[in-house]
Amino acid sequence: MDNTKLANPAPLGLMGFGMTTVLLNLSNAGLIYTSSMGVVFSMGIFYGGLAQIFAGMWEMKRNNTFGVTAFCSFGAS
Repeated sequence: MDNTKLANPAPLGLMGFGMTTVLLNLSNAGLIYTSSMGVVFSMGIFYGGLAQIFAGMWEMKRNNTFGVTAFCSFGAS
């Protein structure tokens, strides 16, 4: 399969990292109620974790070693 026909997975991985970080920082600053911590937790797992791992796997398909390393390591941590 030609690697140029695959969509760029970097925006998914970067948004997963960025949005999860912003939500966690809003929680740490006390701007999010403690009753909605389930939203923070689930977004951290699914959008911040799984989406980044998927983006890393798609980067592997595109032969981008840096993208694989960055997204899979951030998604797994």
